[in-house]
Amino acid sequence: MLPHIAPHSIPSSAGGSLLGGAEAGSDSFLGLVAADMLARFGTRLAHVSVVFPSRRARLFFNQYLYQHAQQTLWAPQYFSIEELFQEASSLCVADSIKLVATLYEAYVEVYNATASKNTSETLDEFYHFGEILLRDFDEVDKNMVNALSLFSNLQDLDNLKDDFSHLSEGQVSAISHYFKNTFGANTSLQTAFLSVWNILGRVYVLFKEKLRSQGLAYPGMLMREVVESPSESFAMEHYVFVGFNVLHKSEEQLFKILKPKALFYWDYDIFYLNDSDAFVNEAGRFIGANKKKFGEVLDKSHFDNFLSPRKKITIIASSSESGQASYIDSWIDSLEKAEFVSPDSAIVLCNEGILPSVVHAISPQKVANVNITMGFPLTQSPIHSFLYILVEMQIKGLASRGTAFRYLYVLPVLRHPYTQTIFAEASDIEQQIVQEHIFYPTLAILKDEDIFRPTASSAELAEYLLRIIKRLGIAYESPSDKGGDTSEDTAEDTAEDIYHDLYQESIFQSYQLVNRLLGLLANGEIHIEKSTFLRLLRKLLSSTSIPFHGEPIRGLQVMGVLETRSLDFKNILLLSTNEGFMPATENDSTFIPQFLRQHVGLSTVEHQDSVYAYYFYRLLQRAENITLIYNTDKTQSGKSEMSRFILQLLLDPRLNIERASLQASIQPLQRQEIVVEKTPQLLQALKDRYDISSNTSAQSLSPSAMNIFIDCSLRFYLQYVEELRQKDDLSEELDSSIFGTIFHRSAELLYRELGRLPSTGMFTPFVVSRSLLDLASNNSLLLDGIVAQSFGEEYFKGKNIGLEQYNGEQLINFRVVRHMLRRLIHFDMRRTPFTILGLEMREYADFAIPAAGLRIKIGGIIDRLEEKDGSIRIVDYKTSGISKTYKTIGGLLEQKDLRASHIFQTFVYASVLAKEQAYNLPIVPSLLYMQEAGRADYSSVIKFEKEEISDFRDLLGEFDAAFTDKVGELFDASIPFSQTSATSKCAYCDFKEMCHR
Repeated sequence: MLPHIAPHSIPSSAGGSLLGGAEAGSDSFLGLVAADMLARFGTRLAHVSVVFPSRRARLFFNQYLYQHAQQTLWAPQYFSIEELFQEASSLCVADSIKLVATLYEAYVEVYNATASKNTSETLDEFYHFGEILLRDFDEVDKNMVNALSLFSNLQDLDNLKDDFSHLSEGQVSAISHYFKNTFGANTSLQTAFLSVWNILGRVYVLFKEKLRSQGLAYPGMLMREVVESPSESFAMEHYVFVGFNVLHKSEEQLFKILKPKALFYWDYDIFYLNDSDAFVNEAGRFIGANKKKFGEVLDKSHFDNFLSPRKKITIIASSSESGQASYIDSWIDSLEKAEFVSPDSAIVLCNEGILPSVVHAISPQKVANVNITMGFPLTQSPIHSFLYILVEMQIKGLASRGTAFRYLYVLPVLRHPYTQTIFAEASDIEQQIVQEHIFYPTLAILKDEDIFRPTASSAELAEYLLRIIKRLGIAYESPSDKGGDTSEDTAEDTAEDIYHDLYQESIFQSYQLVNRLLGLLANGEIHIEKSTFLRLLRKLLSSTSIPFHGEPIRGLQVMGVLETRSLDFKNILLLSTNEGFMPATENDSTFIPQFLRQHVGLSTVEHQDSVYAYYFYRLLQRAENITLIYNTDKTQSGKSEMSRFILQLLLDPRLNIERASLQASIQPLQRQEIVVEKTPQLLQALKDRYDISSNTSAQSLSPSAMNIFIDCSLRFYLQYVEELRQKDDLSEELDSSIFGTIFHRSAELLYRELGRLPSTGMFTPFVVSRSLLDLASNNSLLLDGIVAQSFGEEYFKGKNIGLEQYNGEQLINFRVVRHMLRRLIHFDMRRTPFTILGLEMREYADFAIPAAGLRIKIGGIIDRLEEKDGSIRIVDYKTSGISKTYKTIGGLLEQKDLRASHIFQTFVYASVLAKEQAYNLPIVPSLLYMQEAGRADYSSVIKFEKEEISDFRDLLGEFDAAFTDKVGELFDASIPFSQTSATSKCAYCDFKEMCHR
């Protein structure tokens, strides 16, 4: 109920306004309508139906009635135009899925009755085409087009000539020429188009019959039937139509039917309509014609506001989408706080995708009340991503045997916060899958959890989702929902997540959507595959918004362009005023050629542009402080050109316009080198870790660790002192380190097999002959078994995986490793005989570091140690890279881009062997690069100045001196850990993001 006023005079039969124009001219449009209706109807508003183009306007209108009446009275009945049509019809509008499914049935029935061969097209394949056709049928009916004539045989122009009577001879000739060029040739595409087109009339008729038999309709069908067979449903004494602009033919016909007992309030400005009611620009294209047909209630003097001297327009170019949102705070500061009490200020989004940024940019300390009328997109809530990965797992992730899922689809589910909310063991299972390299986790591994229960059909999939959503909803219930404790402490705990209520609502909305899909599937109304189920679910979720709860007629308003219809604001901030957003680029997918659309009166691009022109100018016409911002960065939205409507404003000298630009305040990033000083505590920690003279259980220092220290001491600090590691993850791809590990293990297994030794443990030296290697080279089963065992141990973490379970990339790597083994065998054939002394040998020696007063154990794993021609040879396998030489010992320990780190590592092993003095023979360091091992002249022995090193002991003194000095730097307090100057080393470093490299 509204405030009551005393009975007033009977409505004037003259149709003119009962208000003085001068006094009300500065009022809002809805305020003018409210005052005029009270003057006309008095207390008899309960017998009046007021129809708005949108629901939002009725809330504001109620407030204006309250302000003008100041006494209690019954409010009028409110309708949107869709609701008014629905009120007068016995049919109900079906949802889009049901409509497309019924359309498919009609299409198949007509096609099979007319074609020589039945169609094999499924609903899944038809669905997208069905959506386009449904839009076309809807528009045909809304505009009351003769569908049978429209969908007649396009090849027979005579069928349409009766409809061309209003065209000139030249126009008919042009259309004839179009027909000839478009449909004259007999291409396969044209034939396919015409074969479908020629049955659309019968599909249209049968489709409507099927819907009518079920009491259903699509919007256009319902509207057309209402106006073609007017009933006694429109029984109210008076109808008032407020703020309409463009009208479909069916809406126009309804207006004509109700005209004897209706009032029409048009909202416009003479800025874009001249005195003769002909439109000056595209914004007035439809209003002028509507005024002539249905009359005008309010006096024209109310509609001269656009050129008000109080109007100030500011046009701002922003270099980014985020820049627009960041400007909101400055815009709020420019207004008085009192203007955020009444709904006098609005932020209007031409691009509704930036809503989250806008919401976060509004400071609650500056604006107490914010009313967001658009709703939060469900696609930006966690439930959307959760449902998507669940369905993807069910569709794409199920292994062929149906007893396991592919890890690629399981891990995202296990890592999702919602899974971890309802399944406590999710994190533990994820860790197990990653650590044990489980590529096909079974239901047993997944603890037989319902989240990972396979589904066989779309109906089962829908039931499965409902179960999961229900569990999630229970987990998100607040204590008040459960009837539990609502004390202050509990409420504070619940309020820790400011989005709790929003997320709870999103879960509820998702449950309703999936439940609707299940209803259609269970009733047999649609029959779809699971892949189509996913597309439908995504479509439904993307079109759903979660309503914000706020006071609709208080505070700052945030809305989209369509929601501004009939509303007026003093202060307006219009964001993303770009071409493509204002006017918006409509979905122009249609099966009806454009020339026919124009001929029969269906909407065209020009039609849509005129509609948006009206939205734009109407929104600005009564505003006083207008700020229009457009984005100049094409990379973010793809639309960087200012709206044509802004250009039109700029061309008018009567307007008070200022221009400005927003530039991101970006200072060049001054990168400070990251330096970690060696404090006494840090030095002591290093000594405790590596000094064997003070700690008998001290760790050894490996050549690979020293390589990292030389290349980048900061990386050494992060990896070996702070012990930071990149998070383990599972991948079907083999990175270079895993590939190398598999090859090394394969080479070890090969020679252990040749020496008839166990695969691990004890090793007895043996002689390798050419005949022995020749047997191995020709034994494919042996090599395959060795490589499979290596993959199982190093990649599949001890699991016995058959080749049939390898994916394509794993099979390729399997064959590459096998090829490298053969290459190793052929390389060694050229060198036989030789004696293998050890494989994957752990060798260490103590090094004194005089500068630090320490003793350090240094060493690592030597791939292969052999004796040949009276010397001890260290063989280090390299599965990548090519052989290098070195010029100086010192150069091996310098920080530079092209340092020969592999040679340095092998020299460390040689130094360790020399110190052990286990072999009184020359020591020959060699690097066996597998990429080069196939060359007949290839030698793996390391070279100095193109000469092979025959005995490392000749270099031992010089190398040890340089090496111990470098190790001493690790413990030197005056040399901090710092970033490398050899930036090429940063390319594959795990810490490059931390270092901003």
